[in-house]
Amino acid sequence: MIGILITTVGISLLTLGLVGASIEVYRQLLSSLVQEQVSALTQQLPSILRPEGSAAAGEAEPASDSTHILVSLIKNLVNTPLWLVIVVIGIVLIYFGLYVMQRQRLRH
Repeated sequence: MIGILITTVGISLLTLGLVGASIEVYRQLLSSLVQEQVSALTQQLPSILRPEGSAAAGEAEPASDSTHILVSLIKNLVNTPLWLVIVVIGIVLIYFGLYVMQRQRLRH
């Protein structure tokens, strides 16, 4: 019974650490997307005001690429001690809880 409790706490801490790091990455991603849109609007504004001229905005690489997001999540996790400690403690507790459950089964 105690092994199940330890494993559950470990899973909860692992989830908390990953969700916390993901929220920070989402905030950074949202900020960069807003900056890209403001930049694109700023580049298009003179062409709207001038009827004869047309300024074409260049295409930027999307910041919502899944590889970019995963790399940002890992960097954020490694660079933020709070999330890193919570995730590591969660993983350790999961393994310790599984070990305790295995030991309890061998006794019975």
